[in-house]
Amino acid sequence: MSFVNKIGKTSSEVFNDFDKNKDGSLDFSEFRNLCIQLFGAEEVEENEGRIQNVFEIFDINRDGFLNGEEWNRCYDEWIQVIMNPVNVLLVVDVQNDFIQGSLGLSKCGEGEHGEEVIEPINRLIKEGVWKTIVYTQDWHPKNHIGFFDNLPLRQLHPASKVTKEKAKLFDTVLFLEPKLEQRLWPVHCIMDSWGSQLHERLFIAPDSKQVRKGQHPDMESYSAFYDNNSTNSTELLDMLREYNVTDVYVCGLAYDICVRATCLDGLKLGYRLAIIEDCCRGVSRNDIVKAREEISDKGGLITDSNQVLSLVRDKKRSLIMAHQGAVALAKKYNSEIKN
Repeated sequence: MSFVNKIGKTSSEVFNDFDKNKDGSLDFSEFRNLCIQLFGAEEVEENEGRIQNVFEIFDINRDGFLNGEEWNRCYDEWIQVIMNPVNVLLVVDVQNDFIQGSLGLSKCGEGEHGEEVIEPINRLIKEGVWKTIVYTQDWHPKNHIGFFDNLPLRQLHPASKVTKEKAKLFDTVLFLEPKLEQRLWPVHCIMDSWGSQLHERLFIAPDSKQVRKGQHPDMESYSAFYDNNSTNSTELLDMLREYNVTDVYVCGLAYDICVRATCLDGLKLGYRLAIIEDCCRGVSRNDIVKAREEISDKGGLITDSNQVLSLVRDKKRSLIMAHQGAVALAKKYNSEIKN
């Protein structure tokens, strides 16, 4: 019987279905069979190490079996989330200035074209099944610290490798106050300007949410979750908590800057997270490759829009995202033990 057909069953009934030798516990072989029903044999075979790690996370007493409280935690906190995810689509900074304005991607780095993300993102918005959709926007004051034109307004730290006199667009400097390493960008996404608006061809879903970031003049905010010193959070955290979101799907601009930072913060916060590559474009090909590796190394799923629609609409399941969830639970358990 497929695991899909077990949705109405209790924790005990599911346990009994996979406890083949009826010894009151699940060994790794029995747990692996359960995972095959959840994710399919091919994905399990490709990710044997992840399955082993998940088993070890819930085998809290390290006796090689799951039973009692271990199984209850596995079922309630891991399997139930896999079976009943709460999905959000996070559309990062698909704004005029990053497409055809002052910081259009086609003008810098590899010359990627930001408008290419609009059609596949619109398809995801219209065809996916989402608890909510959140659009983010860079939303800067004119005196923002990230603008090259504002360099004369602030002092650099003596340790800055680049001086004011030699600094050029896209260089990175170290400011004195606040002490902040900052890449210098063209003026972009000024509050209420044409450049700060979401692109006119981007579909805005009814009842969706918007998050504006980078509003403080003395602090950059690449991530949709936090500013660049990881201290002050945006309203995004409260939004996701309000909806009890479990799975975050990220797309938009620019892959190697704001999308990267958003993904890494989301993973750090414990969300099951995927980056949708055909719905992203970036500044530098080398930095895109590095960002991809970072996100993958931290547990993020690297995917495309077709697979995402299968996950959120056709009820297919990602073992990689499920492993993310188990790792986040392990951190929670370890914290409970220490406290």
